[in-house]
Amino acid sequence: MRPLAMLVCGCGLALAVPPARAQTWRTTNGDHVQGSLSGVFGSVAVIARRGDSTLLPLDQLDDAALARVADYLAASPRAAQTWADSDGKVARSLRGRLQIMQEGGLAAFDPGARPEPRIYLVYFGAHWCRPCREFSPHLVEAYRRLQQLAPDRFELVFVSCDHEAKEQELYVREVGMPWPVLKFSDVGSAGPVERWEGTAIPDLIVVTRSGDLLFDSFHGNDYVGPGFVLDEVESLLGSMDEKSEATRRARHRLSVLQHVRSAGSTAVNPMPYLITLDPSHYQTLEVRHLKALLEIDERGRVTDAKIEPSLPTALDFQLTQEAGTWLFLPAVAGGRPKSAHVILPISL
Repeated sequence: MRPLAMLVCGCGLALAVPPARAQTWRTTNGDHVQGSLSGVFGSVAVIARRGDSTLLPLDQLDDAALARVADYLAASPRAAQTWADSDGKVARSLRGRLQIMQEGGLAAFDPGARPEPRIYLVYFGAHWCRPCREFSPHLVEAYRRLQQLAPDRFELVFVSCDHEAKEQELYVREVGMPWPVLKFSDVGSAGPVERWEGTAIPDLIVVTRSGDLLFDSFHGNDYVGPGFVLDEVESLLGSMDEKSEATRRARHRLSVLQHVRSAGSTAVNPMPYLITLDPSHYQTLEVRHLKALLEIDERGRVTDAKIEPSLPTALDFQLTQEAGTWLFLPAVAGGRPKSAHVILPISL
């Protein structure tokens, strides 16, 4: 989606507060970022800095940085809080201040027992802003698509830049906004989200539960538009699917570290982590049950594979190649990972 024209908004712009406990986060290719870990979203770590954040893929972090991510996750609450009871900065700032369109009018928004969203999209716009009205149908379409992709992982909140409450309600009604709306009388009171408001509208931002900025409609002073933000959000939500192959591969090194820590001094055998196999490649085989004799290194990677019983050369090569992409949680002895042999049954 190309950037829309922008109109100057009179809602104001506040300065961000720098995050605490800044550290250096290094990657395996030698790059580094200074900031504090704000959260882990599927395959990426969010490093908050003054005025913005950097998203670092977990599989690119060096060992020391990855260990700090594991420390962070170990100290994080395991049970998700409900939105209504969350002590997150954004949730607290919005509590009792949201409305939703019901039966043609705005009524108090009640999240019920819904878990708090992982991320918040905040839309700054106004009825008097023609580019906002042109953008609104695209936002509604994107919102519904993203709800199908990742329900309960995000929510969108509208913050009005209108001149009066009646104008705000007119805009909400005309658009048919399916998301919560900050009460017009409370505009200016939700600091953790409003502090990131840009200098022009339509303006779309994305923040974490702690109010750290992930994406916005500006690159410095350059307006890139809300369409850019929607593209980034869709990519981020996709990476938060921890069951997807891409995300599991990206989290493998982290999972190995957590596995070794969990084992402690207990000896454990290797365990399958990600086994992918396409049976359609082997439809001509008469034998349906095979064994893969694998060498697993201390990082859980397959370094050698042999298939029994013997297969025709082309199929043996195909299956051996697939086996080379499999991932394991390695054997552990004396608190350290080690290489091991694995015999893995295969049913086609």
